[in-house]
Amino acid sequence: MPTQYRVPALFTLLYLTILTAPGVALGAEKVIIDTDPGVDDSLAIVFALKSKQLEVLGLTTIFGNVETHLATLNSLRLLEIMEKNVPVAEGASRPLYMKKLSPPADVHGEDGLGEINLPLPKTNAIKKSAAEFIVQTVMDNPGEVTLIVLGPMTNIALALALEPDLSENVKQVVAMGGVLQVMGNVSPVASANILGDPHAADIVMGTDWNMTLVSADITRQVLVTDSWWNSVRKKGGRNVEFLFDTSRFYRTFYQSVGYSDGYPNHDSTAVAYVLAPELFETDQRAVRVVTDGMTIGHVVAAEKRHSSKPGPWFGVPLSNVTVGVDVQGVQQLLEATITKK
Repeated sequence: MPTQYRVPALFTLLYLTILTAPGVALGAEKVIIDTDPGVDDSLAIVFALKSKQLEVLGLTTIFGNVETHLATLNSLRLLEIMEKNVPVAEGASRPLYMKKLSPPADVHGEDGLGEINLPLPKTNAIKKSAAEFIVQTVMDNPGEVTLIVLGPMTNIALALALEPDLSENVKQVVAMGGVLQVMGNVSPVASANILGDPHAADIVMGTDWNMTLVSADITRQVLVTDSWWNSVRKKGGRNVEFLFDTSRFYRTFYQSVGYSDGYPNHDSTAVAYVLAPELFETDQRAVRVVTDGMTIGHVVAAEKRHSSKPGPWFGVPLSNVTVGVDVQGVQQLLEATITKK
């Protein structure tokens, strides 16, 4: 049965109070964020760094919203602004097999951060590759590390190739991407994160581990509205203003494609799932990704019964796929966390 996500208002208020209280870090979840910042990734990273419930062990970078090297520079910039000492490991610069898509400069700007043109960071990435960093960190902390995947899944697929036992030692994988019942943003059937490297996505989704796909069907419901920003800016400080500044270019793009009052909150919604899975409704599905033809990048999420009968879907591992979300709960959690002093 799907997980019911509606919770009493009093419980939600109490939960948010505990979750965002200064100094609360009991049982903080260890996470690695695989990212391509990117305006929406930047908000998600700050969200994770500000949460007392998460211990960010590192950022690994990937192509997508920007080229990989720029994703690395932007990750370092974000950490300097947040005054956080977190390792950054640069990842793959191209997909496993297919030609790389061009970065969407019209969405995130040439700099990936909404054309605010920050100076070069003073810090550097570590020498290990993203895949090597993921493997070492997970194997040093067996059963404790969650991978939050906010871009194409190339680094995760490469890490699986490096360490066959990785899947048995990761706590969970939470990835943002895929469209199930809505139109894709880069093709009629595909989202950018999946089409960015469909072969890697099929490997990751086809691995037998604790996997959750936070689909664009859900993230498009969680809008960052102008009124939400007005509320957040009244409570926030320098970090909030930085995020607001990066969002203006992004906001203009989404306005040009029909969003009159805001834009989808893609990556932060995946972070919210890690923090508060009770705000989501999920269903277990057997998931594969189409890797060629006109429907390349299409996520096929078959009902559980198909993986238990003889045929091409037999034995495909089951993943959790988000099918519902408490929109207000996610936005309240994000606001309470990023405005925390």
